[in-house]
Order: sequence, then structure tokens, then C-alpha cells
Amino acid sequence: MRDTLLFAFALVPLTLGADWLVRGAAGLAQRFGVSPLVVGLTVVAFGTSAPELVVSALAALDGQPDVAVGNIMGSTAANVGLIVGIGALIRPIAVHRRVIVRETPLVIIVLSLVMVLSLNDALGRLDGFVLVAGWALYLIFLLRWERVGLFGKNTPAPDPDAPLPGSATEAGQTDTGAPGLWWSLVRVGIGLPCLTYGATWLLDGAEGIATALAVPEAVIAATMMAVGTSLPELASTLVAAFRRMGDIAIGNVIGSNVFNLGLVLGTSALVRPLVLDPTIVVGYVLPALAFSVILIPLALHRGTVQRWEGGVLLLLYLAYIVMVWMFN
Repeated sequence: MRDTLLFAFALVPLTLGADWLVRGAAGLAQRFGVSPLVVGLTVVAFGTSAPELVVSALAALDGQPDVAVGNIMGSTAANVGLIVGIGALIRPIAVHRRVIVRETPLVIIVLSLVMVLSLNDALGRLDGFVLVAGWALYLIFLLRWERVGLFGKNTPAPDPDAPLPGSATEAGQTDTGAPGLWWSLVRVGIGLPCLTYGATWLLDGAEGIATALAVPEAVIAATMMAVGTSLPELASTLVAAFRRMGDIAIGNVIGSNVFNLGLVLGTSALVRPLVLDPTIVVGYVLPALAFSVILIPLALHRGTVQRWEGGVLLLLYLAYIVMVWMFN
């Protein structure tokens, strides 16, 4: 009973934290002339990937490599199948073409690199250093691309305080200007810990429920833990989609995957080398790779992930969950 209540209560800080984080990030973009896409790929992505970083690093430190890798790969699959799927069902998500041309192939390359590095059934500290270094280079190039305007720097960021579409405020009130710098920083500062604590509480509740049901650790990591640590991405993406911040919505998903595979997985291997069961690579890395690949044609179709495409992604993710539970 306690675990169920903890699971349900955690949804409150998750939702509120997501709303404040997205509003604060968009406010910072509006103040400094940074494109919303870059904000989604960096600030929002890092904040919503914090639960994966904490959970996987602690799992590696405790000698639970299956939990660390299963959580990361399960979250990568959930970010595309569950989050983009639900988001598109609620409201079609406009996709920045450069995300598909550059960021999505990068996720595929990193996943392929992980498979190559794990051919010896382990990810050592050198492998972890390679992943973290690659992630750092990605951030450097991202900021350079932003400075030369490759992300449409001159395109104004959406007003984070704009009312939701169809609301009475939207119909009857006018924009009062960009939010203040300190107010945006306060929003980000409150939103990030709300997301982190909410995800932690939800994760604790999910683990307690799963333990009571005697579910194997690998299955817990790839399903309940992965969904639990991905809920910040889900909440942030849904809020961004509702507020017509498509670049932040899709940028958050792809950016979170880059953070998970580079920073989170790399840090976990640096904390303690990850000895992997071959079934982990086949059962979790390959599905994450498949979800990343399938997103490309769906997003390139009219530059928008349509509702029916979101339904396809969601069905594929549900099939993935069934597969994980049936074959473990």
C-alpha cells in the first residue's frame, strides 16, 4: 500500500517540475536569443536525464551492471516509443529537420558503438571514457553550430507564459513581454529538483511493487525503472507539445537519448566496469537501436510525427514490453 501511494504521489512533483522547467528554459532561450531546439537538446535534456544518471551510476557502484544498462537502454526505447508516441497522439509534433539529419543518426551511431565496445561482454573504464568524451565533443559542436546559426538562431523562442491553445486567456489577453531573467532561473532551479525527487520517489514505489511481485532485476530495469526514470522526459515533452514548443519537445527526447548513451552510460562504466550478459546486448541494445531507426522515416514524413504514427510507436513499445516480460 505504501509503495502504491508513493508511486501515485510522485506524479505531482514530476508534472509541476516539468512545467516549470520547460517554461524556465524557454524563457532563457527568449532572453538570450538561443534557439528552442538547442535548449531542448541541452538544458531540458540534462535535467530530465538526471534520474537515469543517478540510478545507473548507483547500480554500477553496487555491482548491478544489468540494472545500469537495462535502465539506460529501456529509457532510450521509452523516450521514442512511449514518449513520442503519446505526445504525437495528443498533438502532432513538428520535427526540426536538422534533428533528423544530425541528432538522430548520432544516437544510432552511439548505440552501434556501444554494441562494438561490448563485444567482449563488458564496458570498461576506457570504453566509458570514450563515451563521455564523445558526449562532451557533441556539446562543443552543438554550441558552435548554434553560434553560426545552423539551428535558426534568429527565430524567436515561443513565449513560455503563453496560455495553452484554446484557453480563455489565449482568446482574451495579450502578451505582456518576455519573462524576467531571474524568474526564468527560479523556474529552472525549482523544476529540476522537483523532477529529480519526483522520479526518485516514483522509482522507489515501482521497485517496491515489483519486488513484491518477484520480478527479475533485468526486467524491472528495462521496464518499470526505465519508464519511471523516463517520466520527466514524458512530462516535459507533453507540456512542451501542449504549449506548441515542438522544438523543445522533440529536442528533449533526442537530447535525452544522447545524454543517456554518452554521459550516463559512460559515467556508469567509469564508476565501475560493467560486465554484461550477452542477452542484455541482444535484448535491450538492439530494441533501443530499432526505435531510433524507425523514428527517422516517421519524422521525415511531412516534417511532423502524426497521430497515427504516434499510435504505431506506442504499439511497438507495448510489444517491446511484452517481449521483455515473456523472454526473461
